[in-house]
Amino acid sequence: MTTMNWSQLLVPVTSGVAVALIVATVRFLWRRTRLPTGLSQRMTRRNYLAEMLVISKNDNVDRLDALVPNLLPAEGSPVVAEIQESWSQLNDRRGVRVITRTEPTSLTAGAELLGAGIEVRVSRALTADHLSYHLFSGSEHHTVLNRRNGGKDRPERLDEISAAKVFRSHFDKTWSESEPIESFLAGELLAGSNAGLADRIREQRATYQLSAEAQDAVLRHLAFRHRAPVVFVTGLPGAGKSLVRRALAEELRRWRMRVDELNDYVYAFEEFLHALMLLGDGRGAGFSAQEGGAFQVEHEDDLRPALHTLGHRVWENRRSNPITIVEFARADTIGALQVFGDEVLAASQIIHVRASDTERAARLARRGEPPKISVAGQSISLEVSDDHRLPSNAADTLYSRDDFALLKAQKNIAGRLFLVENDSDEKAHIDEQITAFVEAVVRPYRGLARI
Repeated sequence: MTTMNWSQLLVPVTSGVAVALIVATVRFLWRRTRLPTGLSQRMTRRNYLAEMLVISKNDNVDRLDALVPNLLPAEGSPVVAEIQESWSQLNDRRGVRVITRTEPTSLTAGAELLGAGIEVRVSRALTADHLSYHLFSGSEHHTVLNRRNGGKDRPERLDEISAAKVFRSHFDKTWSESEPIESFLAGELLAGSNAGLADRIREQRATYQLSAEAQDAVLRHLAFRHRAPVVFVTGLPGAGKSLVRRALAEELRRWRMRVDELNDYVYAFEEFLHALMLLGDGRGAGFSAQEGGAFQVEHEDDLRPALHTLGHRVWENRRSNPITIVEFARADTIGALQVFGDEVLAASQIIHVRASDTERAARLARRGEPPKISVAGQSISLEVSDDHRLPSNAADTLYSRDDFALLKAQKNIAGRLFLVENDSDEKAHIDEQITAFVEAVVRPYRGLARI
């Protein structure tokens, strides 16, 4: 029986895993057993896929992580179609994660899995010559390695959990560095003018044979990256902005979008600390300490430096393409939005959260969580809460009137302002309105797909 050369096997893996660790582990496994399975010799792709199907259907396996640079679509291959169906069933147990490369055939296959609800990511670092591996786990553990050589598959199967641990470390690192396939495909659509977007959507659907489910996932990413890379959450204190921000972030992450949640309170608190410690650097003018770890400002303009710092963070995020959710409370919401600049505002959505004065007052009366302070060596960490205390005179003077009507009258944000009514403390009420907001953002892009 001819056994695969381990030195050939390891070359592509060492980019993500320490060489010494892999070599030591492989030598350990090699001494214990050479695992003379039916997969340790050259075989045709058809036979290799048949063996993969057997393992995928194993009732003692309930999870799969697979790095497959040369992922195959199901078209014209009943065996691949069966493997995909088996993976879909595995996904309903403990989950399936697949990493592939940017080659069109692999993307087509990845889109098929996406349409079946399987999470697929794309790595730009992978090439056709990279080693592939499948990590099956459950009450049984099977690690299947394969490297294409001369048009033939040269697989090896390891049935010990220690082997899986080595490759899982590499998988997890590669997974964290890879992009969801729906985000990657959305990026392809964005690489052109707005005028040709509808044509590119149709062409992509045909090129990758996208199912309705897969295309809708791509359109969600496209819509937010194109029309809502920044979402502002505004409203008076006690209206429920933090609840809305967290609910929106949860919904977008459910669709595998990268989300960064920002709140200006932490930057305002930094200004307050500069004033409190008398650092003499001119920061924190107008801030004074209040009971319960809170602060107060003399005028709303004293909070402007915190808003500028928040604006810089938003600009930094635009380079790395996450969806940024920005929460802040200001009496002059329109003036505060101008701090972020026309370019950011032109590509943003605004969710304004409103509640009755009675409900806001009751919520503010219940709030009062002080900052948490911890010490580790020479470092002191301070964590502020969304439920921080707000001095009553600030609520009565700075934030006494909701300005939604003024926002609604602004022509430059027409069609991009969404109102959330929040007089109920039930999360389901918020979730319904967040779903409506997401659908409002995505709906025009579904329309483009039908043109």
